[in-house]
Amino acid sequence: MSDEVTDFIDALAAYVAAQLAASPGTADYNVGRVHVADARNHLFRPGGSGGTDEADDLYALRELCRVDDETMELVPDRGRLERVARNYFGPAAF
Repeated sequence: MSDEVTDFIDALAAYVAAQLAASPGTADYNVGRVHVADARNHLFRPGGSGGTDEADDLYALRELCRVDDETMELVPDRGRLERVARNYFGPAAF
């Protein structure tokens, strides 16, 4: 995996974690989305509420997470974030 892809995944994981922490309710009921505005420059912004719409670069926060075995909290899932990265960087970057 290239450094550019790893940097994207790290940045998206940090953004998702920050959005989960800032959400008013519990993370389990979070309906927020993230909009990937510019993948190469790691620019993300809130995408309103709803489900994932890859055609519009919108990803539901819950779908980018997994339940941590120790804390039972939602945390960013690097495997799912890697699949998002494939949409922007292509399979050759992996």
